[in-house]
Amino acid sequence: MKKGRFFLIALVSIFTFLLVYSPHFRYPYPRHIDEWHHITETIKLQGGEYAGGIIGFRFGFHIMLLLLSKAVNLLSIYRFLPALWAVFSALVLFYVAYKKTGGRFSTALFAMVFFASIKSNVNITGLWFFTPLTFSIPFIFLYVYLFTEGVEKQNKKFILSSLAIMLILLPVHSISVLFAIPFLLIYSALNPGYIKKEWKFFSAFLIIPAAGLLFFKYMAGLSWNSLLPNIIHGLQFRRGWGVLDLDNSFFEVYSLA
Repeated sequence: MKKGRFFLIALVSIFTFLLVYSPHFRYPYPRHIDEWHHITETIKLQGGEYAGGIIGFRFGFHIMLLLLSKAVNLLSIYRFLPALWAVFSALVLFYVAYKKTGGRFSTALFAMVFFASIKSNVNITGLWFFTPLTFSIPFIFLYVYLFTEGVEKQNKKFILSSLAIMLILLPVHSISVLFAIPFLLIYSALNPGYIKKEWKFFSAFLIIPAAGLLFFKYMAGLSWNSLLPNIIHGLQFRRGWGVLDLDNSFFEVYSLA
């Protein structure tokens, strides 16, 4: 890749960092209640006071923060994490878009710009806050890319890497895995040849729903009889999930870009 292109990527990366970091120019601490919540749960985990239950559905994220806190003061560096992670996510998106479009640099670069322009607020959250959802974003790009490339190129290493990422995300932000299952199934149905040929190999993906069910049952402390009703109820996404209970317009989520 030419030096000029590296310069443009660096320029967009700096723009992304400054845009996401801008809420912290005059406020050196986490800005969202969810961020404070995850810091608190990390401290509890370190002190052996972790409650589990619904809180435990983000257990993997709290483990990651705990490991980070061993190296640095978590409270003092947390304000930088959203911006740093947004840059990392944008670079992963650039790589995936560049590869999937056959090396179209302009498409991949503008994908980074559009990604950075996605709006954030305290109700819908977004890139301005470092939470399990934003942590999962680059890995969503990666596992979808690896799965589709693995099927197209009949590369089992890619497919296994995709499976590994999905399993790692389950205890971090399980919805970031579960929401993708329908369109991955549709994609598989549109490419039946390799799937049928290697159906025993692809049956390994049954580990995902099995692991998800066991994780949900254990963290929620449910019996087998109450497991299915609780899952159905939990997937309805009714109002009242947060402190603010607002309907967001299209323009509150998507910028003019």
